[in-house]
Amino acid sequence: MLKETWFQVMLLLWAVLVAAVVPLLVLHVVWRRRGRPATPLWTKYAAWFVIVPVVTIPIALGRVWGQIAFLVLSLYAFEEFARAVGLWKERGHMWLTRLCIVLAYVPVFVNWYGLFTAMAAYLVILAFVFPIIRDVYQGMIQRTCLTVLGVLYFGWFLAHLAFLLNLGPGRERVLAFLLVVGVNDAAAYLIGSAFGRRPLAPEVEPGKTVAGALGALAVTLGMMFAARFALGDISIFHTILLGILLSVGGTCGALVISMIKRDVRVERTGSLLPGHGGLLDRLDSVLFTAPIFFHFLNHFYDICG
Repeated sequence: MLKETWFQVMLLLWAVLVAAVVPLLVLHVVWRRRGRPATPLWTKYAAWFVIVPVVTIPIALGRVWGQIAFLVLSLYAFEEFARAVGLWKERGHMWLTRLCIVLAYVPVFVNWYGLFTAMAAYLVILAFVFPIIRDVYQGMIQRTCLTVLGVLYFGWFLAHLAFLLNLGPGRERVLAFLLVVGVNDAAAYLIGSAFGRRPLAPEVEPGKTVAGALGALAVTLGMMFAARFALGDISIFHTILLGILLSVGGTCGALVISMIKRDVRVERTGSLLPGHGGLLDRLDSVLFTAPIFFHFLNHFYDICG
């Protein structure tokens, strides 16, 4: 049954990716009429045919491989963040953060839910003890806070998806989550580019529009119902509520990374993904919504037992 569900989720994912050609063609025409080159649009789309296999293959190989993949993503996302905010110059805090991110995944690999939920507190304590051990104080507030942010936001948050792989139909849930959040991002971009006029948060991210956010919400709700079969015995009401939370949370996650980039005056966090920028430019919504998704399912359906 699980193998059949996994196959159905994968089929849905690739069907959505192929079907995306239709709105892209419409947007292509709109951009051309506005005198805007459409090449970046197709570059961004083509990159998904690399992103999807890279993400799904480790999950398909098994629980441990999927968890290792998420750990690697956490470490790489932190590296981009550290480069953007200047923390990379502080070697001690860089290695401390890397160590803490690895520690955040220890209860994931051993499937220890109690330790996993408590790990955030322990890691914050470790981050503040570090400068005391070194007996330094100058500039430590900023560096320690950046370390805490790096550990929790890029490590512990994303580790929620890795922990899901321990629980029942975990890989189906994780893949359905990634599909829904990815569709939300794509819909916001496509609808906002075609019809957006009023910026959602003009100072933080002028490219995000109210029309894009509302359109993404509608599309995401539809996608939630399409992927509902992969989430287990979830009610219609909870499907709608979770869809709203993931859509709004995904938009907030994108704005969080935009806020960081604006504050440190960088346009993109990297150039890893053609048309997308850095890994953080693609993971922004996933990072913000991973804990929401995990704890929603656990609160209402007790997936951790």
